[in-house]
Amino acid sequence: MNKIEGILDKSDYNHYWDFINYQIDGSFLDEMLEELYPNNMFKGLIPTLVYWMERDDEKAVVWKRILPIENETTICPILMCPDDNDFSCTLIVAEITNCGNTILWKKIGIDKTNEWEAEKVGSIVEWFDKLPQLEFQKQDYLKMLDIFKQRLLFDKLRIDEK
Repeated sequence: MNKIEGILDKSDYNHYWDFINYQIDGSFLDEMLEELYPNNMFKGLIPTLVYWMERDDEKAVVWKRILPIENETTICPILMCPDDNDFSCTLIVAEITNCGNTILWKKIGIDKTNEWEAEKVGSIVEWFDKLPQLEFQKQDYLKMLDIFKQRLLFDKLRIDEK
């Protein structure tokens, strides 16, 4: 069983805010991908669960797919480029299955979908072969999602002040 947490991470770039990031078994997901697939610029990608995603339709897709209905599988965008904050740049997706007491990230890959409609994301994926299936206790997964949701409120206030 893998352990997933939402942990505050410092941005790799000076002009970006700190954010909640996926930490899996003690390592941030973007750093794990960079280690497995060096020179692909995966380090520094940020979760799609952040408040400042540009498009509401893309936010809706992420939040609808990040926790599938029990016994269902979705392909959910989980990491994106911090420059664009949308699905248009580097986008990492996970095939997620809700197994009841556990949540599986069966596989992770880079989205290659060419269509701009948010609902089409995940239609074409180049799956990574060096990353094993990840299995999380549902209670840990829900706690991680709650941490992201709490941060949404904080970031909304911070952005709205500007």
